[in-house]
Amino acid sequence: MDYDRDRYDAWTWKHPLILHWRLNPGLVINELVLGQRIPRLTLIDTQSEAPLAERQYIPCPHCQAMNPASVYSKAPMGNYAGLVCLDCGGEIPTVKNVLTWLVLMISWPLWAPIKQRVAPAMLAKQRAKLLQHTPVSEQAPTRSTVSGLKLGVMFGLLMGLFFFVKAMVDGGGYSDALTSSAIGGALGGAVFGVTMKLFLTVAGRRAASETPPQP
Repeated sequence: MDYDRDRYDAWTWKHPLILHWRLNPGLVINELVLGQRIPRLTLIDTQSEAPLAERQYIPCPHCQAMNPASVYSKAPMGNYAGLVCLDCGGEIPTVKNVLTWLVLMISWPLWAPIKQRVAPAMLAKQRAKLLQHTPVSEQAPTRSTVSGLKLGVMFGLLMGLFFFVKAMVDGGGYSDALTSSAIGGALGGAVFGVTMKLFLTVAGRRAASETPPQP
């Protein structure tokens, strides 16, 4: 997709956060159970002084629309059919966790026919829901910080569940598995929450020299 490379930084699969999403096996729960999706390409406006959460855009490869990422953060779960463009309603490419990809490849004959029938309706419903939300920039400034902490708590719970199941499968006792999941989940959630808080509140690197793009 064409975009102004002097103005935007591109987050692709090579970015540390997205690479972590792809390689962390615990995040298969986020994708398959919770329906959370991460776009394959996110553009960061480097000419804006707004917090990171307010200068992220998810471009649509079909109509070239610049969708504010803040809108998608309002409904991060339940996106089983993928992400949808706010303008044209087309599906936006997303990255997949390695374990998710393996599970989907093995079960492809089961879910592929179902997706073909229900995906268009699910995307249309998702678009209607997103259009009801307002960008983060129009809300309280502390919202992005709170969102980062909420993500940390959610991530901690999911990582705790992953460690618990892993410990039980490995033959550990219930108490040992519970301790392992509590420690692993708490540490993972704390690190992720602090990281997201810093990323979501960091200011732009350059002074704003022009009006941020409108979706």
